[in-house]
Amino acid sequence: MVKDNQFIQKGHKTMNILTSEDLQNILKIGERQAKALMRTKGFPSCKIGREYRVTESALQQWLDNTKSVKLDYSKC
Repeated sequence: MVKDNQFIQKGHKTMNILTSEDLQNILKIGERQAKALMRTKGFPSCKIGREYRVTESALQQWLDNTKSVKLDYSKC
């Protein structure tokens, strides 16, 4: 059963899946910045259909290990 941004994996573990809208709220950034970040090389997102997603744990790990990032707006 899927609830909001949760996805049930094998073994019944859950993980939070974040959208670019979620990134906007969490990181306090704009829509264009969130979309550019999702498409930035080295950012742990994956493309599903037309949209990008990132797990909450991958985002946290990326934030812990990344000091700065140059966004590429040409892919937005």
